[in-house]
Amino acid sequence: MKNAKADASLYLLTGLLQRLNSSNPGLVEEMRQGVMEDRKQVSPDIPDYAHINDIFDEAELLLNRIQSLSGS
Repeated sequence: MKNAKADASLYLLTGLLQRLNSSNPGLVEEMRQGVMEDRKQVSPDIPDYAHINDIFDEAELLLNRIQSLSGS
């Protein structure tokens, strides 16, 4: 599904995080570790667990993409 608003947000967020990581090396890796730790804290018994897990997956994908683009 194409969503111009979501795609524009992702584009801008990617650029912003790349710039932040350039001026604060390791920031993106710290954020990625934080996402992984937060994921561990979420109980599979909560409502919308699958959706929340999908959010964590997307966050990790974004942070991994930024790391690969930044060469970190």
